[in-house]
Amino acid sequence: MSATLLRLGLWILVLVLASYVIHESLSDQPIGEMITINMLQNVLLLALALILGGLMMRMLEKGRDAVSKNRCRVCQIVVPPGAIYCRPHLRGMLEREDRRTHSSKIR
Repeated sequence: MSATLLRLGLWILVLVLASYVIHESLSDQPIGEMITINMLQNVLLLALALILGGLMMRMLEKGRDAVSKNRCRVCQIVVPPGAIYCRPHLRGMLEREDRRTHSSKIR
């Protein structure tokens, strides 16, 4: 979510800068008159709010990851980092998979 907010804010910032260049370079033509400074300021504030929101979300996500613990998907016991299941449930899953894939007779 944080990456989406950051990217959206940065793309809007790029569009605001491009619109400002168009406004300043083509101020005497109709396209330059359509883009007002007030509109650019409002969109710039939106872009900055999205960027700050994305940065805040990223900090909160990192804090959540540091505090939370991995738990077994079946019994919710704390498991080591990188593991999905506790040892007994992992053995059961592996045995079931082994029976499922190796049930044919050897010739």
